[in-house]
Amino acid sequence: MSLLPIFLLLGILMIASVQGYVSYHVSDVYGNKRYHVSKEFENFDLEKMNNRCKQLGGYLLQPDDTQEGYFAVKYARRTGWGPFFTGITDKDSEGKFYYYNDNKPAKSITWKWFQPDNWYNEDCVEVWIDGYNDRHCGIRGRYICEVPA
Repeated sequence: MSLLPIFLLLGILMIASVQGYVSYHVSDVYGNKRYHVSKEFENFDLEKMNNRCKQLGGYLLQPDDTQEGYFAVKYARRTGWGPFFTGITDKDSEGKFYYYNDNKPAKSITWKWFQPDNWYNEDCVEVWIDGYNDRHCGIRGRYICEVPA
């Protein structure tokens, strides 16, 4: 029996771990986009996670309209993978939410009840099964990327 397949697999695994490989759940297509949710829970960092989304050819979720925003909520509910962090933040202008990737004002966010509340300075936003919630950046969680289909 040849050991070559085993060595090839080990080499691939070593390269993947060195490059910070992240695995994703991939959604159905919605509109002209596909959504990737990280499988691993990590401390959320807007810049780092947005750069990972860029490696996939996209960026952290930034719903363009109410329908896309609600799609993400239904996706979280349907899959049970939520909550997951988005590219929505107010870290540079408290109470004025914008998309981290392009600094445009965030539109049509369907907030959970009593949100956003900025509880102890929450600057990131995550999708739950019943709406959007402001949350502390840096805590452990999953994130969602949107990528052209």
